[in-house]
Amino acid sequence: MQFTKEQRHTLKTPKVIALANQHGMKIILTSLGAGWVSCILPLSTGKRDVVLGSPNMSAQMEQGVYLGSTVGRVANRIANAKFILDNNEYSVTNNQGVHCLHGGKDNFSHRVWSITQPDQQQAVFTLVSPDGDQGFPGELKVEVRYELTDDNQVIISYKYQVDKGCPVNLTNHTYFNLAGENSAKTALEHDLQINGTHFLPTDNEGIPTGEWRDVTDTHFDFRQGKRIGRDFLQDDEQRTVGGYDHTFILDSTLTDGKEAVASLISPDGDVRMNVTTTRPAMQLYTGNYLIAVSGKSQVYTPFSGVAFETQFPPDAINHPEWGEQYRGIAEPNNIYTSQTSYQFIF
Repeated sequence: MQFTKEQRHTLKTPKVIALANQHGMKIILTSLGAGWVSCILPLSTGKRDVVLGSPNMSAQMEQGVYLGSTVGRVANRIANAKFILDNNEYSVTNNQGVHCLHGGKDNFSHRVWSITQPDQQQAVFTLVSPDGDQGFPGELKVEVRYELTDDNQVIISYKYQVDKGCPVNLTNHTYFNLAGENSAKTALEHDLQINGTHFLPTDNEGIPTGEWRDVTDTHFDFRQGKRIGRDFLQDDEQRTVGGYDHTFILDSTLTDGKEAVASLISPDGDVRMNVTTTRPAMQLYTGNYLIAVSGKSQVYTPFSGVAFETQFPPDAINHPEWGEQYRGIAEPNNIYTSQTSYQFIF
């Protein structure tokens, strides 16, 4: 991956950019955290913004709940902010108690990325993370491309390369409310299907216990689809973290980037969102810790939106028993790619 001089040095002032398709759907992106801050659907009943976002860029810079952000180097949690790779122990910055969350104290959601716009339906964000950034080894070059297609898909494509072995786990942290970000209806009133075979129980700090539990006969079985609120907080796993904030291991026959691994349906049934990905797992997060967050049209509270963070499993670097395909270790000088898309049907 070759970056220009401009791409190697982040620009100080965040930019905002809009993409639009021929049907009048529009998304708004920002170079702060390569973030997705609005998604406006042209419904027959009027325009509806279905993602949570800040009222202005100043608030976006201050919020700490990752509204729409690209997170990394390593999404989700690294237990005790430590890992061993190639017989070397690394300590990374801790920003959730003793643990590392979403890449550390100065993670990618806080950075101003470089941005280019090839056309009115694409935007490309780039970032260079130097060797030792937040304690991680090696220089990392990242490219995140958003494309808004004419079939109302938002495709997020990731490309990255390191010059030393390092865990890399990039994801997008957009919160969705298909009733509208200004709606009184919450994530709990949406219907959800997830083609996940197992989920990862955690401790009360969100650290996986190491078990992969079959979803059969649990409240984590979304394979047939159900209202999110139906079995909400009905087990110790949810009560431990205030709701759903768990990783699902996806059906590996569907992680080709073409088949839906999850589908979300608005409370009134007028909007459906299908999620596809090439990643093996997905974090379902029902916004349990959205506490008095300044939003575009209202103050967001717990469950105002739901996030689908496609990724490698959390803390996978410390669980070699899960298998190399789940650990997310990038080797030097290889170019890695992944893709996740969100298609809106209305």
